[in-house]
Amino acid sequence: MSQQGRNKGASAPSSIHPSAILDQAIAAHRSGNLSEAERAYTTILKGSRTHAVALHMLGLLHAQRGQFADAEPLLKKAARVDPGNPDVLFNYANVLRALNKPDDALVWLAKVIALSPNFADAHLNRGAILLARKELKGAIAELDRAIAIAPSSGAFANRGSAFQQLGRLDEALEDYQRAVELAPSDPQNHFLLSEVLTELGRDDESIRALERTIALDKAFPFALIKLVAARRKRAEWQSFEREQAALDDAVESGVAIDPLTFFHASSSSAQQLICAKTFVTKAAPERGAAIPRTRTQASRLRVAYLSADFRNHATANLTAGLFEQHDRERFDITAISYGPDDHSKMRDRVKAAFERFEDVTHLADDDVVKLIRGLDIEVLVDLGGFTTGARPEILARRAAPIQVSYLGFPGTMGASYMDYILADRIVIPDEEQKHYTEKVVYLPDTYQVTDAKRPILPDPPARSEVDLPEAAFVYCAFNRTSKITPPLFDVWMRLLAKTAGSVLWLLDGDPIARENLRREAVSRGIAAERLVFAPPVPVENHLARHRLAHLFLDTLPYNAHTTASDALWAGLPVLTCLGTTFAGRVAASLLNAVGLPELVTRSLDEYEDLALRIAHDPELRAALNSKLAMHRTTWPLFDTARMTRHIEQAFDEIWRRHCAGEAPASFAVQTLP
Repeated sequence: MSQQGRNKGASAPSSIHPSAILDQAIAAHRSGNLSEAERAYTTILKGSRTHAVALHMLGLLHAQRGQFADAEPLLKKAARVDPGNPDVLFNYANVLRALNKPDDALVWLAKVIALSPNFADAHLNRGAILLARKELKGAIAELDRAIAIAPSSGAFANRGSAFQQLGRLDEALEDYQRAVELAPSDPQNHFLLSEVLTELGRDDESIRALERTIALDKAFPFALIKLVAARRKRAEWQSFEREQAALDDAVESGVAIDPLTFFHASSSSAQQLICAKTFVTKAAPERGAAIPRTRTQASRLRVAYLSADFRNHATANLTAGLFEQHDRERFDITAISYGPDDHSKMRDRVKAAFERFEDVTHLADDDVVKLIRGLDIEVLVDLGGFTTGARPEILARRAAPIQVSYLGFPGTMGASYMDYILADRIVIPDEEQKHYTEKVVYLPDTYQVTDAKRPILPDPPARSEVDLPEAAFVYCAFNRTSKITPPLFDVWMRLLAKTAGSVLWLLDGDPIARENLRREAVSRGIAAERLVFAPPVPVENHLARHRLAHLFLDTLPYNAHTTASDALWAGLPVLTCLGTTFAGRVAASLLNAVGLPELVTRSLDEYEDLALRIAHDPELRAALNSKLAMHRTTWPLFDTARMTRHIEQAFDEIWRRHCAGEAPASFAVQTLP
């Protein structure tokens, strides 16, 4: 008998009630059996497409899986069906936020608060969105409400971040400490606490907070590199080799590491590329395509420089002359400044050098992009990369058709949205191009622009004024302590041991670093007083005091950059050892551009031998000093106008290729006669 025959005349069995299916679905959902829960929610919706709870829960399930695009229409419909349910509206807002629709998310969170004014997490999430948009005062107001309703670790941590960005460091510290108290097992809270402690100069406490972060999560993004940087800043070398190995392993394992700090420690361009790509993926992934534009025949090329450092800073010290020298008949030059106004003479000089100076410090990234596009900028030159205070997300949103990395960041950014990097064949040899996501534009003399107008006081101070012995041979190393490594320090101590009456002149930046370096010297058989420390002084005084030294000793694996340029401009010969990465080859580039290639060595043994020869041979020293004095005004390194013309050639060719529909490609700028 057929199934139909057997059932003939019998009553149909009753189906499972939707409420029972819903109970089963929610139970499966809570137990983590998402596939079973999804089937059950879908079954309910086949019977009732407007079942608010099923819509809501299925949307949440997709969101749990990270499938926000699938979650969005379900939660949107749930919000329409059940508009008085603040939980539904809240979860819809969170999905909109995950889909990078912050404006819409703010609207829906406001509806949640209208329905339920004491919904603490709605205030918290509104505060977090406003914080991300740099609307800091509005963020603090929302977070104040969240804390008043239900104090939470997240609310204190976010408010602390807002205070920190406003420079209200004591309030930020208090909030981060409260976040740690409420959630002591959350490594994020300890990491945030370490950041503000560093800003407050409380390095011992910052190091302890970083150690706690790593104890809770050894792969916590940026914690290891921050800890290593803090220790190297203070010349705490007890775990130097072990920490170096841990850094290399972390990069290879895909742990997020701050690229600039890693570049200070790395001798591998291949690892630097991995580091930069990992960082970009987590911190500043590409968020959009540039709007293509073409230029009319008569218009000038619109170039903008993007930087936090249009002030009394190394970047401005190098670039001020470049901005002034640009050919205004062919180039329209704009500054996009997102750094502080220090009211310095350099700030005034740089502002006067541009046709327009846009201070975007308090604008959100999206608004900066709108401004840049509104100005029809064609070539956007980023001077910051991943340096302190940089805002790479402006670049990630493709603010301009062509985006160029230059000067401030010595290596690849690992980002698909950076089209070119300006370099030279010393800092990036042809065979190293494979370690760069950018295409390389080779400038002919050196990549580093310099300012030929930098003032130097006419007379150096007396030796007695700077604690230098009157008759001493002075080895000078004015790089930051974080660039000094134990193997290099070994070389320097051997130089002191083999050069009677010599001293090593170092920058004084941290009393603990000073004592640690002296202790390291004593452990190598050198009296502590043979290390002399130079306190911070105005730049013109700093340049003048170089004249009291006999030889500048460069660092490795990260060279002196602006610091080497300073020494050469002041007339002090620089001895370097050619490294294996961009950051380790800068001094070699500068020395070649000033006609002193004989001061570029290829190993630390050669470096040590040449330093001793120079120290022990007055005629050799005199010849080097005379050659530098002559070349300083006749060779390309300090010819700002020549460098500017080369950079303009680069911009012209970059834009020609773009207008011709050609993909970015590496090329060399032709040398001016």
